[in-house]
Amino acid sequence: MSDTTTLVTVMRHGAVDGPANVLRGSSDVPLSDTGWNQMRAACAALDTPVTAITSSPLSRCRAFAQELAMQHALPLNLHDDLREIHFGDWENLTPDAARASTPILFDQFISTPAGMSPPNGELFDAFKQRVLAAFHASLAQAGAGHLLIVTHAGVMRVLLSSIMNLPWADTYRIALPPAGNFRLSCLSGHAPYLFNLNTSCAI
Repeated sequence: MSDTTTLVTVMRHGAVDGPANVLRGSSDVPLSDTGWNQMRAACAALDTPVTAITSSPLSRCRAFAQELAMQHALPLNLHDDLREIHFGDWENLTPDAARASTPILFDQFISTPAGMSPPNGELFDAFKQRVLAAFHASLAQAGAGHLLIVTHAGVMRVLLSSIMNLPWADTYRIALPPAGNFRLSCLSGHAPYLFNLNTSCAI
């Protein structure tokens, strides 16, 4: 329907087991106890009840989404294309270690990744295309109400870059901490409207 409005909260997973600040990408690691608490607190702070959930299938997103859906009897859609980019040879490295291994490529990928991929990783253009397609498909499936999307920092940067028409490098000036989130108002036939950023999490 042309007048369908969907409120969308896009939330990053919480802290995970293992070292912080590494490029996990497609690596499937679980939430830590801290991460569970971060996500529960962020959702408890939402001022509008969630009516549907879409999640990345990776366990750091999926496990919490499944818990929330079960607790509140909400529909849950696991969407494979909302997973993080595959970092290839950079998987599980810190940004500094990845830069040291391939300094020119890493700096180019961070600033202007179009047409590029990490070594043996996923092409950025394919990543961006699948994320945007998954977002619009999730929006159409949810209809009116409040959709919660549980996903990853890279996915969130793709959405923010597209919605706000931001150069990719500028998205790294936006804080996306564990359980960080932003909220959109999406009216059919119109560009999404950014309501707020990180209002229900500790930075």
